[in-house]
Amino acid sequence: MYTSGYLKKCFLITLCCFVYYAHTSSQNINGEKIIVGRESITIINFPDKVVNINFSDEAAYDFYIPKRREERSISIQFNKEKSSGPTTGLLVNEGGRSHMFRLLFDSAYDINDDSRPPLWYDHSSLKDLKAFVKNQKTPAEAAPEEELVQERARQKEATTARREEALATQQRAGETAIAKGPAPETEKPAKQQQAALEQARKEAGEQERQLKLAQEKEAAAQKAAEEQAQKDAKTLALQKEQDEKKQKELKEKQDAEALAKAQQEAQEKEQRRQEQLAKKKKEEEEKRKRIAEDLARKEAARKEAQERLARLEAENRKKEADKAYSEAGLWQRYGKRGIDLYNFPREQVATVNSDFYIAADTLRNFRISDSLLHTDITEKLNIPADKPINKGVAISLENIVFKDVHTYYKLKIENKTDEDFLMGRTYIYWYDAAEQAKMMVKGSYLTYISFFPLVRPKTTQYVVFVTRSPNMVNNESLVLFIDERRKEKGSASIVIPGSDYNKELAKVQISVKKEPSNQNNGPEVQGKKKTKKHTGK
Repeated sequence: MYTSGYLKKCFLITLCCFVYYAHTSSQNINGEKIIVGRESITIINFPDKVVNINFSDEAAYDFYIPKRREERSISIQFNKEKSSGPTTGLLVNEGGRSHMFRLLFDSAYDINDDSRPPLWYDHSSLKDLKAFVKNQKTPAEAAPEEELVQERARQKEATTARREEALATQQRAGETAIAKGPAPETEKPAKQQQAALEQARKEAGEQERQLKLAQEKEAAAQKAAEEQAQKDAKTLALQKEQDEKKQKELKEKQDAEALAKAQQEAQEKEQRRQEQLAKKKKEEEEKRKRIAEDLARKEAARKEAQERLARLEAENRKKEADKAYSEAGLWQRYGKRGIDLYNFPREQVATVNSDFYIAADTLRNFRISDSLLHTDITEKLNIPADKPINKGVAISLENIVFKDVHTYYKLKIENKTDEDFLMGRTYIYWYDAAEQAKMMVKGSYLTYISFFPLVRPKTTQYVVFVTRSPNMVNNESLVLFIDERRKEKGSASIVIPGSDYNKELAKVQISVKKEPSNQNNGPEVQGKKKTKKHTGK
């Protein structure tokens, strides 16, 4: 542990360097006010790797916990053992630049306040950083209380446009939230599909008939060849018998000359018969070969026609099954009953903050969530819900990921039932060490903007729930509640201990100074956390 004098000396040297560079560089921030809240995490992004973080007052380390996050960012968390924090200077060195900030503690900052943006100061673009520095004004001297009042006023003025955009988007979403009938679907694709299927069946039947005819022809030819072979064998046997009889008679008469002549004629006949037999055999083999080739072609054509028919029938079955999930099918099954899957459940709206309705924020969060859905992260949390929904829908929290000022909760949904799972209102409550609900942490599905999650029977699906990052200690907890749209199907909850939350957070943050006692290293939650119950009202 460094001594107080040593730390002050280091800070003064660094401050002198900052003053020098402030006059020689156009990329150094001087005096930007940074808000730190009790229940929120503050994030500052930079263009390059952060190499040093210092407070102007060593006592500030007892109130604020600075950490480097993913090399080019820093996070600042408030030590929740304290009731309030001082105003202090924060010096950050990165990429050859030195930035001086004014750190202000705002006890009134609410993580769910729609009128104020999240505590995220993004200077990751060097071009934007230069423009920011060029337009920044020399900070005027003021009392700490006045600085906070001024910064609140500046934020309020700067977020007017943001608030108006969010309200306008929210209003448009509310206007379309009423379930309505689907647009009429054209019958042309269905008729074309049916015509193609009928044609495939006809072709398959014709190929089957052609193959059967070829097989019958081949069988008839084989039978005729066998009969002819038997006939030829009888004729040959009779001819041999006659020749042998004649030779015997001549031998008995002792007519040597006639016997020799008869034997020669018999040999010549036998040679001619063998030649004729060989020729006939060759012709028969060629004939059988042609028949076999024709049979093989017809068999291949039959097989191809059957495979094509099977593909079209499979496609047709799939399309028939998918009709239930088309706009018209969903309307018939759910829309008519007042369940509009293209919009939030009515109960969900209260849990959604304005971040969801800001186009730029929504797009950014969608990209991060989409990447998370398609990335298999090692060392999964795999925290299961307290019970299955509808007796067979198992939900588990697979991972927690932190990006800038948002927390992403990746959920795995396994629907083992024979009916759809309609994911309904989903929300997070924050519980203190005494397991009392202290607040709801607002969030939204940022990966399902145009369609709310529906998990088909016997399938598994992933979704991502997003909130602003809460500043938790180990003996606190978050509880994620998940409802089915249809109340009679039930609901479930997932308890996320603060110790698990902070363990995941530690994977992306590096301490720059020993933390105050118990902060994010506080006592683990004793025993198994009981399932939280909350009405959501």
